[in-house]
Amino acid sequence: MMASRAANEYGFVNARIRGMKSRFLSVGTYESLLQSKSYEDFIKILSSTYYGQVISKESSTARPTPEDLALILSKDFADVSTNLSRSITGKVQDFTKTYLEMFLAESIKSIIRGVHVGLDRDEILRFSVPLSPTQVDQFSMLVDTDSVSKLIDLLPFRDMKVALLTKFPKYEEFDSTAPLEVALEEWYLKKVLTALKDFSKADRDRVLDLLETRVVLRNVLTVLRALILQMDAKAIDQSLVRFALTREITESLKTASSWREVFAKLDTTRYSHLSGRLARLYEEHTDLSEVELAIEDYIAQRVKLQMTAFPFHLGTITGFFSLKYYELKNIRSIAVGIERSESADDIRKMITIW
Repeated sequence: MMASRAANEYGFVNARIRGMKSRFLSVGTYESLLQSKSYEDFIKILSSTYYGQVISKESSTARPTPEDLALILSKDFADVSTNLSRSITGKVQDFTKTYLEMFLAESIKSIIRGVHVGLDRDEILRFSVPLSPTQVDQFSMLVDTDSVSKLIDLLPFRDMKVALLTKFPKYEEFDSTAPLEVALEEWYLKKVLTALKDFSKADRDRVLDLLETRVVLRNVLTVLRALILQMDAKAIDQSLVRFALTREITESLKTASSWREVFAKLDTTRYSHLSGRLARLYEEHTDLSEVELAIEDYIAQRVKLQMTAFPFHLGTITGFFSLKYYELKNIRSIAVGIERSESADDIRKMITIW
């Protein structure tokens, strides 16, 4: 009975997503894009993929600038989202809208960081990914502010604004965006937990597994970074995301006094298979960016697993949108990197391939 109900609920959208999965760029295509000798070559290679028809439809020229390409990609994501939403109804559609706010939160984090350190607008927008034409305009308005305080005042999302204002005194106290980033993450997690209430345990577990992984590994990175910067305990405490499912490991991480101890604590969790690899990476390179890349890759693989096995569940939808977001972000990063004549190795550090 449950299987029949799930098939009815997710059957049509699952069929749509299976077809759309075939459009994702392959590892070989990514490598070709990374090895492009010029931005013109990059566009030629990209135009030989699914995105060729998107560029032809939306661009007035055969060689859109990185800025125009970003807009084209955002519109494509919006179109895909709209089309898929027509295949979903009821609580599944409501949850999907909530889940997509993860990407909004990530972009707002990037914009806040950029405004805080005074990056120019193009550099800030490089790391934010609008997922609709409306968000393009909103992000453009936000990056033109000259302070984080004004940025928060201009946010068109009331509940997000309230969450950020609650943490704003800590932002000022520590002169760090970490408390604000935590506020955004916890704002999003709270919304997802509410949206999951009416779903089956299997559906909830599938989504919560991914959210738990994100929180644990991001807190691991936070503590590692804090130890490198020799932050005090109070600042570290304000930088950690609180989530009911990760309370024990979060409290444990707070007491770590060295990078080895951080990985030792991670080794006592269900991520023990990952902790050793991360520890070896850091010991070999003494570079936190290598650990960060490995964590992003691991999360991407967990996302990919959401779409496997019995196909009629929320993971089919969350997995697809997450992978689509990774792809959009990857193409934008490669486009800007190639135009700026950055090396393939440097660009590779900015993308996540699953």
